[in-house]
Amino acid sequence: MSLFYLHQQVEGGLIEDPDGTEAVNLAAVKLETIKASRQLIANAILNGTIPLAKAFQITDAFGTVLAVVSLREALPPGLCDLG
Repeated sequence: MSLFYLHQQVEGGLIEDPDGTEAVNLAAVKLETIKASRQLIANAILNGTIPLAKAFQITDAFGTVLAVVSLREALPPGLCDLG
């Protein structure tokens, strides 16, 4: 297991993840990031707001950026085509 950090990219900077998330590899942590993104989106919809985060920046323990997952990537295909 490796430790990954899921920092939220917001306008003007990052909200850093102080604890990190353990996962077997980058692919597994990307799936967790998509779940976290969906939760942020769902909470924003329920509250009638817009999520502060625009994306998650996945880093390793050294701060190296391994991937960026936008909230849009977490939406199911075709969802934005409704209406």
